[in-house]
Amino acid sequence: MLKINEVRINRINKGKFLGYASILIEGGLIIEGIELYEGRNGRYILMPLSRQKNVRRNSAYPMTEEARTTILQEISAKYDEGVEV
Repeated sequence: MLKINEVRINRINKGKFLGYASILIEGGLIIEGIELYEGRNGRYILMPLSRQKNVRRNSAYPMTEEARTTILQEISAKYDEGVEV
């Protein structure tokens, strides 16, 4: 099970793009630049990309669907804390 200790959100709110997130995993790994979007079927994330010779590749990504779901849920919960409904 993936343990996320901290989530930080930078709200942008431009159309479907909600903002950027950074997460601290198990007190020892930070992933910055995770993008949060609102899609037709709910929210989704895009992991950070690196560019090398006109090729864009994920620089970090979850290895399992469970890990991706955990990251999305934690980021969405933090995003919702600061949004007035």
